Amino acid sequence: MEHLLRINLETNDNNNPQANLQALSLISNPSTSDSTLSSIAKVLITSLKYPNPKSNSHRFIHHHILRLFSLLLHRCPHLHHNLISAIREFSLLPSTSTRLLVDALTCLSISDSNVNDESTFLSLVFRPCVSVRHWLLLNVSKFDIRPSVLLTVLLGFTKDPYPCIRNVALSGLADLCECIIVEDESLIKGCYFRAVELLFDSEDLVRCSAVHAVSACGQLIVASKQESKGDWSDALFLQLCSMVRDMSVKVRVEAFKAIGKIETVSEYILLQTLSKKASSITKEMNFPGQYSETLFRIPAASAVLAFLHGLEDEFDVVRVSACGALQSLAIHSADFSNMVVNLLMGILNDDSMAVKLQALDTLHHLTMFRLLKVQQPHLHMFLGILLDSCSLIRCRARKVLKLTELPSLGMFKMCVDGLIRDLELYPQDEAEVFSALFMIGQNHGEFLVRLINEASQLIEPSSGGKLGYDNVRKASYLVLATSAPVSMKQQTCSIPPRIFSYAVTLLGRVSRSFADIVDQRTFLAYLSCCSRFTFVSASEFFKMEEHRLLPHQNNKMEEHPEEGDVQLTQRCEISEYDIWRKLQLKEAESSLLDFQVEHCKERNCVNIVLQVVIDIWPSLKLGLINEVTCTLRSLKAELGTRSDHNHRGELVFALQYIDALEQLGHLWHHLVFSKEFYFHKWGKLECSLKKLDRCLRDMRYKLIGLTKKDNFLILELIIANSILTLCNMEACANTLKKLQSVMSCIEHICGEGSTESSNFVVEVQKSLSEIDTSSCSILDNPYLLLKSLEHFTPRMVVSSGNLKYMEAELQCQGNEFQNPLPFISGLPVGLSLDIKLNNISNESRLWIKMRCEEKLTQFVFLDLHEIEGDDEVRKFTFVAPFYQTPKANCFSLKICIVLECISDSDQLFRGYGGPKHEVVHLCEEKAVYFSVQVR
Repeated sequence: MEHLLRINLETNDNNNPQANLQALSLISNPSTSDSTLSSIAKVLITSLKYPNPKSNSHRFIHHHILRLFSLLLHRCPHLHHNLISAIREFSLLPSTSTRLLVDALTCLSISDSNVNDESTFLSLVFRPCVSVRHWLLLNVSKFDIRPSVLLTVLLGFTKDPYPCIRNVALSGLADLCECIIVEDESLIKGCYFRAVELLFDSEDLVRCSAVHAVSACGQLIVASKQESKGDWSDALFLQLCSMVRDMSVKVRVEAFKAIGKIETVSEYILLQTLSKKASSITKEMNFPGQYSETLFRIPAASAVLAFLHGLEDEFDVVRVSACGALQSLAIHSADFSNMVVNLLMGILNDDSMAVKLQALDTLHHLTMFRLLKVQQPHLHMFLGILLDSCSLIRCRARKVLKLTELPSLGMFKMCVDGLIRDLELYPQDEAEVFSALFMIGQNHGEFLVRLINEASQLIEPSSGGKLGYDNVRKASYLVLATSAPVSMKQQTCSIPPRIFSYAVTLLGRVSRSFADIVDQRTFLAYLSCCSRFTFVSASEFFKMEEHRLLPHQNNKMEEHPEEGDVQLTQRCEISEYDIWRKLQLKEAESSLLDFQVEHCKERNCVNIVLQVVIDIWPSLKLGLINEVTCTLRSLKAELGTRSDHNHRGELVFALQYIDALEQLGHLWHHLVFSKEFYFHKWGKLECSLKKLDRCLRDMRYKLIGLTKKDNFLILELIIANSILTLCNMEACANTLKKLQSVMSCIEHICGEGSTESSNFVVEVQKSLSEIDTSSCSILDNPYLLLKSLEHFTPRMVVSSGNLKYMEAELQCQGNEFQNPLPFISGLPVGLSLDIKLNNISNESRLWIKMRCEEKLTQFVFLDLHEIEGDDEVRKFTFVAPFYQTPKANCFSLKICIVLECISDSDQLFRGYGGPKHEVVHLCEEKAVYFSVQVR
C-alpha cells in the first residue's frame, strides 16, 4: 500500500481526495516507516506550493493538506523544519484566503519554537479577519517582537470593536508587564489607565482581563516609583476593590486574586475593607483612577465592605478567592489581622469544603507570623473542626494548632482534649494526632508540666504492674509527656524521668508519628538518656532555664527595635540549631533535636547544611518552590555567619552549591509547573540560566582541591543547565558542544573506576544515543532531553577540609571620582594597580579586564612566572596600559582580574588579543575615572 500511495502522489494526482485519505491512513498508522512519511511530506509540500493548474478545488485541497501537516508535525519531529518553512511561505502569499491562513497559523501553533519575526507578525495582525487577529494575539509568544513594539500594538488593539480581541490584547498586556523593565513610564501609565477604562466594558471576559491588566501595569508603576510608591499602591488597591461588587463571578474572583498580590497598603485603608462605614479620615480622600464612567478619581471610601462582600458572596469560588487575598494582606497590620481572625472563625462553619480549607490555610499563615491571637470562644469553634468528617480539613486544623500560642492552662487543656477526641473518633489519624500533641507540648512547656503532674496517675502503671497504654487517652498523655522540656547540659528534666522509660513501650507507634523529625533509633536513645536525668520541680527547672537564656533575650531585644504595623519585615536568625528546628519542627523549640545535634558534633556545620539541602530536594519536585527557596536562603544566611579562614574554601563551595540548586530549582519549577515557561517569563528565566552558568563556572575553576566526586557533582549540574538552555533559547551550537564535552569528562571520570555514574547521567546518555540514531538534530528538537531531567537528584557531598578558593583584590592608586586621573585623548594611559592574589599558582592564566562604557574591552595578560611570591598569598604593583582612550574630555573604566577557564583537555597557549576561553571574575569590578587635564 505504501508503494501504491507513493506512485499515486508522485504522479501529481495529489488533488484526488482518495490519495489524501490514503495519506491520512498511513500517517495515522504507527507502523508506517520514516521513509514513507518523508515521501508523503515531500509530495504534500510540493502540492501546497505548486497546485495542479487543472484543478479548481485549490482551497479544499489545501485545507486537507494543512490538516495532514498538523498530523505530521505531531508524528515526525525530524520533519518540523521543512514543514514549518512550507507553511510559513504559504501563509505569506497574497492569494492565501482568510480560512486557509487560519488553518496555516493553527499548524504553526503546534511547533514549540518561534516561527516568525516582527515584520511577519505586523503584516498579518492588521488584516481585517477577526479570527486571524485573535490567533496572532493569542500566540504572540511564537513571534520574535521587541517589547516596545508589542506593547504599542497590544495597547492599540484594546480599542478593537470585537470583545474577543480586546480580551486577548489585555491579557497580552498583563503578561508583558510582568516580565519587562519600565523604560517609558508614560507608556505604562497609558496602558494602566486604558485598562482602568475597560473595567467598565459591557463584556464579562473583557472586564476580567482588564482586572488582570490593571494589576500587572499598576504593580509595574508602583515598582518604578521612589517617593510616591505608597500612594500609587493605595490607588491600585482601591481600584481593584471597586471591582469586588461586579455582576460577574469571574471578575470578582480575579479582583480578589489581584488584591492579594499587592505588597503594601496603608493600614487605614485595610481596616475600611472590614468596616461597614467610611471613617472620617477617608471620606474626603481621593486617588488617581476611575470610579465610574463619569467619575475619574477613585475615593478611599470605595474600600468599605470590600472583604465582607467577598466572604459573604453566594458563590464559594469567590469566598475562596477572598480568603486567599486575606492570607497575604493580614500580615501588614496587627489590628487588621485580629479582625481577620474573627471573620475566619465564622467562615469555618461554611458549607463548602474548599472555603474551609482556604480559611484554615489563611489561619496557618497567620500563625507562622505569630499574628493569631486565640480567644476562648474561637477555640471552642476551632476544636469542632477537628471532628469534621473530611480528613483534609482535620489535617489542616492540626497544622494550625501545632503553631498556635495558647495564653492559659485552661485553653491548653481544651486543645489537648480536642485532639484526644479526634483520635477516639478517627483512629486512622493516630500518627498526625501524636505529632500534634508533641508539638503543642513543646510550645507550652510550663502548661505541659502542670498538666502532666495533674494527670500523673493516668500515666503510671496500674496496681498489677500493667501499663495499659491501649487506652487512647493514656497513650496520648504519654506521648504528650515525651515533649516535656529537659536540659541536656544540666541533665535535668521537669517531669519524673521514669515516664520517658514508659514511652519505650509505644516506641513503634510514636516513631511513626515522628518519622519526619527523627528516626526510631535516635528517638530510643533520647528516651533512654532522659530516663536517667535528675528530676527537679517545675519552678526550679524554669527558673534555671530563664537565668540561662536571659542574656540572649536581652541582646535579641536590643537588635530588634519596635516596628510599625503597616509594613511587616521578616528577620531570620539562623544558627546550627535553628536549621534543624526550621526544617523539621518548624517553630517548636525541641529538646529532642538538641539531643540529635549533640550526637552529630563530629559533623561540622557545612556538612550539616549540605545534608539538609539534599533532604529538601524532593519538596521542590512537588512544586513547593517558595518553601524550598526560603529554606535555602536561611541556610545561606547561616553559612554567611561563619568566618573561619581555615575553611574558607568549604564555605564558598557550600554557598555556591546552594546558589546553584536554588537557581536550578527556580528553573525546574517554571519548567514543570508553569505554563508561561516558554515566553512571558523568559527574561527572568534567562537571567536564572546565566546566573546558574556563572555559578557553576566559579565552582569548577576557582576551587582548588576538588575530589573526583566533587567534579562529578558539578558536571551533573552543568549538564542540567545545558539541557535547560537548549530547551529555552534559540538553538546554540556552543551549548551543544559544552554538553558533549561535559559528557566526555564524565565518561573519563567513571572510566577510572573511582566514581559510579548516576541514573541522571545514564538517562542523558540514552537520550543522546536515541537522537544520534534518529534523523532529528538536538538543535531541531532539544525537548527529547527533557525527560532525563526527571532523574536528576543532587548528590551528597562531605566536606574534606582541603579546599582552597582562588580570589584577588584590586586597587587603583590615586583614583577617586572627585580627583580623576589625567590623560591625553587618543594616547595610551597607564594604570598603577595594587594587586593581591590568594591561592593562585604560576600556571593560572590571569588577565586584567578593562571595559569602557560597555563598548570597548581590552585585556592585559599577567605572567605570574615573572612576579615574585608564593601561591598562597602574592602582593605586587602592576602598571596596566590602556591603549584606546576615547576622544572625550572624561571617561571611566571598569577594571577587574579574570581567570581564563582552561580544562585539562584544552591546549595551553598564550595569545595577545585576550583570553580564548570563557573567564571567571576573581574580584569585583572597580571604577577608574579619567579627565583631560586643564592647564
